Amino acid sequence: MLMSLEEPNELEMLRKDVAQVFPAMLAFPINLPWTTFHKGLKARKRIENILAKIINERRRVIEYSNEHDLLQFLLSGEQSSDGPLLPSLTDKQIHDNILTLIIAGQETTANAITWMVKYLDENQDVQETLRDEQLKIKETSRASSLTVDDLNKMSYASKLVKESLRMASIVPWFPRVALEDCELEGFKIRKGWVINIDAKAMHLDPSVYQDPTRFHPPRFHELSKPYSFLAFGTGVRTCLGMNLAKYMMLEFLHRLITTYRWESMDSDLINFGKVGTFLKIEKRMPSSSSSLSNFFF
Repeated sequence: MLMSLEEPNELEMLRKDVAQVFPAMLAFPINLPWTTFHKGLKARKRIENILAKIINERRRVIEYSNEHDLLQFLLSGEQSSDGPLLPSLTDKQIHDNILTLIIAGQETTANAITWMVKYLDENQDVQETLRDEQLKIKETSRASSLTVDDLNKMSYASKLVKESLRMASIVPWFPRVALEDCELEGFKIRKGWVINIDAKAMHLDPSVYQDPTRFHPPRFHELSKPYSFLAFGTGVRTCLGMNLAKYMMLEFLHRLITTYRWESMDSDLINFGKVGTFLKIEKRMPSSSSSLSNFFF
């Protein structure tokens, strides 16, 4: 998706280093060898070195590369008949773009996909409706891989993604700074105060969503009330990776649902929150899709 990584050692190193960066972002900034903050800085440096190596290698063979990923797009730039449509990016700019997507999008997207698979396992009727839609798209698509047009045809899958994000609320709250004095529901808020927006409470509010604890994708046939769906925030600070995350989840769903059947081996929510979910997978049909294990990188 980002760099088409397939080398197992690089994938494992990236996975471990990214996992060390997240706790460091919330740690007290004491840069001593045994601290979480220091370990996060070291992990970030290792990630930067790997990215620099990958960018250099790809740039050397850019004219002959057949990869269709973000790195290829950033290195090539879009072209029109009149010349470059977008200015060329420096290696530093490419590096920063990819690093931002890895740090900001890897864990959140992976968590969202994990919950989505769990909800599908628990709702077999939803799974079959989704499978019918995706098999039709697979049969009618003229391209060897999914196109943007294919993704835009995934009406039911798009609602399923939205419902999964509503139920799971991967980012349960987010802060905003009051720009001026105001009053909300009788509460006075002063300019400069940091206000936490409780997305999870909104997503499970029965006055906003009927039967909110039921997993029901068709609820999004109707337009949502303003500010009622906050999975990606709202306003000028809406998540920059919103569309990328949606497309990644749709592509994952397509690969999974058209190729496999599965059942969860552990429904324990306590363990689920700590280690994810383990699946018993049965391959439904041969597939030319690449492995899901390196789906993000």
